[in-house]
Amino acid sequence: MIDNIEPLSEIYETSGSYLITVDLPFVKSKDQIEIYVKENEIEIIANTSKKIYWSSYEGLGKKVEVTKYRKKFTLPFKIDPEKVKASFKNGILLIEIPKTSEKRTKINID
Repeated sequence: MIDNIEPLSEIYETSGSYLITVDLPFVKSKDQIEIYVKENEIEIIANTSKKIYWSSYEGLGKKVEVTKYRKKFTLPFKIDPEKVKASFKNGILLIEIPKTSEKRTKINID
């Protein structure tokens, strides 16, 4: 039995941040969602409020019961967990990751 499935998601870039949207049908509240940040990774785990059944009739056919979503993003930059913001409304999770300044800084020599 599979207990989790990867949700639909997209990553957008704006002038000041990166936005991740994750579609979480059957997740009713933010209390059912956990977001973990580590270096350049974000992992999302969300429990559904009811079991989702998915049937496939290719080959022998099978029925899968899903009780949670799980998605991991690996980004090409380090993430500051203190600056990440998340909101959840109408089954859509929105995560905002501010861009970090990677400008060149001149160092004075003593």
